Amino acid sequence: MKLKEFFVDENITIPFKLFGKTHLFLIAFVLVGLMVIYFNRKRLYQLSNVLKRRIVVIFAIILLLDMVVLYVSSFYYQTFDYKTMLPFHLCYLSNYFYIIAVILKKENWYSYLYFLCFLGPIPAIIFFDVVSVWESFNFYLYVISHHLLVIMGLCTFYLYPRKVELKHVFKLVVVLNIIYFLMKIFNYYFGTNYFFSQALPPFIIHLMPFLKYIPVVIILEGMEILILWGLYLFFKRQASLLK
Repeated sequence: MKLKEFFVDENITIPFKLFGKTHLFLIAFVLVGLMVIYFNRKRLYQLSNVLKRRIVVIFAIILLLDMVVLYVSSFYYQTFDYKTMLPFHLCYLSNYFYIIAVILKKENWYSYLYFLCFLGPIPAIIFFDVVSVWESFNFYLYVISHHLLVIMGLCTFYLYPRKVELKHVFKLVVVLNIIYFLMKIFNYYFGTNYFFSQALPPFIIHLMPFLKYIPVVIILEGMEILILWGLYLFFKRQASLLK
């Protein structure tokens, strides 16, 4: 395989299949990773501050390199498309938030970071959307920025279990809705679909046709609240048990 083919997806020999073997394997990979972290949560919490710092820095470096390679390769091979590759996707924003929070040592941001590491990736992991698997950079980009981000998020929580309150959820919802509104304006003028404010991906509508009768904002808000509430209950209980 030529290096260009790895980054550009010119010759697809292993196409992705929704809920196929690779998709199910990756879901299982995430679940196993989360269970390993969960059952070792006290060990993670009891690590030295130096080791904890090293772990989150390594996570941040992995996420940063993932983004750097994406943009360097897309500009080099002239495949950059502003309609899909600007850092306006929720999961990309979550990646950058993690990187910045760790680099700047903003541990007070972690109360929001825990949620962001799951909010975007959860539906993205379930409704995996790539063209090719194993032989494509975009496949690994997707796995790192979604599947690994979830695992990193839970690990970070047990390393630094900060108090989680409803005010954190409320502030996050407000900020995300502001971003959603701004993206809706941006999408309208530039013909893009960041934050899916214009429409859900066609393959999801094909999978669940009834969704086309529900306003996209209702679907997104409902999913957001459901995921955030579940995460809030989990993090609140786990943080109290570790103290």
